[in-house]
Amino acid sequence: MTTETLVDDYDYDYYFGNETEEPCYFEELPHAYWILPTLCSIFFVCGLIGNAVVIMVVSRRSSRRADTFILNLAVSDLTFVFTLPFWASSQAQGFWPFGTFLCQVSGFVIAITRCASSLLMAIMSIDRYVAVIRGTKMHPLRTRKYSIGCCCVIWTVSILIGCPSLLTREVNTETLACVDSNATFSLRFRIAVVFLTFVFPFAVIVFCYCRMAKYLWNYFGKQVNKVSNNGRPRSRHSWLRIVTCVVGAYCLSWLPFNTLNTVLLMAKLGVDIPCTVLVALRQGLDATATLAFANSCTNPLIYALLDAGFRRRAQLALPRLFHTCRSLMSTTGSTMPTTSASVESTSTYTGIR
Repeated sequence: MTTETLVDDYDYDYYFGNETEEPCYFEELPHAYWILPTLCSIFFVCGLIGNAVVIMVVSRRSSRRADTFILNLAVSDLTFVFTLPFWASSQAQGFWPFGTFLCQVSGFVIAITRCASSLLMAIMSIDRYVAVIRGTKMHPLRTRKYSIGCCCVIWTVSILIGCPSLLTREVNTETLACVDSNATFSLRFRIAVVFLTFVFPFAVIVFCYCRMAKYLWNYFGKQVNKVSNNGRPRSRHSWLRIVTCVVGAYCLSWLPFNTLNTVLLMAKLGVDIPCTVLVALRQGLDATATLAFANSCTNPLIYALLDAGFRRRAQLALPRLFHTCRSLMSTTGSTMPTTSASVESTSTYTGIR
């Protein structure tokens, strides 16, 4: 990519603001052509291995209600990381070399996984809110069947929101970048998507956690951190701590990107923003987009750091994962039958109904 391009949002196309004004030129961050692709490659490897392990571990004990949300979240993150090599290559070369079809498909996948992840975070927060505030009074709604139904609705909504990407995504004929259309409908739809996939879920998450914090402070106080007789933290609060870290990591990863992206979309709709501010926002968008990509590999790290049961089960799952990868890369075409024993665990995260 050349050292100067016209300022726009994450899609690297053109921004003219008012047609009577001169265009505002953008200078890329130094070394961005190799730093950002390198980070994307690292996130791809970590996200691929981490989420594959989570799926293997959780799917072996899928009867647990909580595991339903975790499994779907890992599937969403794993699907997302498969798009990272394309964007890493595009950032390194300065243009999109994979054609219109893959441009549309990658945009479609990103839209689906962004929406699914955010809505899953929201439903997990609501589930924790009901568990903490209502307790057993709302237990009939906190069943595995109900969780599966919620996940099915979330994926359906995510697919519907992602479908327009197949129509609006294109390869710009001048910059050869994979971009969204600059039509007014496309811009307004993208702002609506930001609201549906981040602002609304974020508001739900903040509400639930503020209410839970107030409730725990009023009714438990310092006893929230009280340990049981065997020296272990209460399983409910351990579960709450892990979910809080997962949700917090998601919000911190995506909040900067969505904020800057929304401002730039508003600028394309005619909001007057000084050129220097646009340049700063556009440069910041590169860094925040990479930060958002990092979220695809943070959840497995959180599980590994905070859940001893998950670590034990992951240690047994890793050899099977490596064996599966080696079998897939084998050129013999034959498969070796394998047997594996079911591993039970008292995981504080996946073991709570």
